[in-house]
Amino acid sequence: MNNTKTVKTVLIIVILLLVGVLGVLGVNTAKTYIGGASADTQPKNVLASPNVDGKTATITWSSDKATIGVVEYGTSPAALLLRAPESESVISHNVVLSPLKPGINYYFRIRVGEEVFDNNGIPYSFKSKMPEVTVVPTMAVVPTVASSNPVPTGCIKGTDTMAYINCLRGKPMPAVTAANERCPANVDFNKDGVINSLDKIKCLQSN
Repeated sequence: MNNTKTVKTVLIIVILLLVGVLGVLGVNTAKTYIGGASADTQPKNVLASPNVDGKTATITWSSDKATIGVVEYGTSPAALLLRAPESESVISHNVVLSPLKPGINYYFRIRVGEEVFDNNGIPYSFKSKMPEVTVVPTMAVVPTVASSNPVPTGCIKGTDTMAYINCLRGKPMPAVTAANERCPANVDFNKDGVINSLDKIKCLQSN
């Protein structure tokens, strides 16, 4: 009787140890061993790279053994209804997911044959990018208002009244002479309180 109890105790301990080991290895590892799949097919270095266009993402991983994988993905971790399969058996895997919606969280897992691999019991995830918007600066256009009476180029006001008037009529301004410098047009030479051409004449006569 004692031997029978000892055997039962040992069996119970062994079973508990097996359960503990399976718990440590994880559900996915347990599936691999139970289903007879090789650990060489398990995805390693899984990486999701959203592309800048916001409409695609590239999923990459590696495996020790050449396999054909399928990426199952969707916008909810509970509904991975979209599929992106590989076309050939490789060890360096590269799968493009398209089309995606910009700025949305996506979830995915990798299926190899009957085995499903994820991130320790939960799907992998990434967020698609928002497309970059290029802003083209606009230049303000200032309208040019044409003067109804444009002043001809070269007409200088304040040096010689008559010459300025003649310049406005289309005659060129005379060059500055010594007489013009001695008798400026803005000086009341005859002291009558009015500055006009008579002041210029009186000044020139006195010199």
